[in-house]
Amino acid sequence: MSKLITVFGATGAQGGSVIDALLQEKSLKIRGVTRNANSEAAKSLASKGVEVVTANFDDENSLAEAAEVSSYPLV
Repeated sequence: MSKLITVFGATGAQGGSVIDALLQEKSLKIRGVTRNANSEAAKSLASKGVEVVTANFDDENSLAEAAEVSSYPLV
């Protein structure tokens, strides 16, 4: 099973750069967290194989759901 890496702020400049670098490692599963999973930037990430999920730092429950790793090994 692939290791899961979760990147918050996935559609921003820094988060997007981190994801671009991680995509070079084919053995990783990447989850990108963004406030709007329907944005063009989020759709672009999804087309590259990134699992895009929605969360907001003002909503603790959304953050907990976005970071759920029960089916993945801890890195």
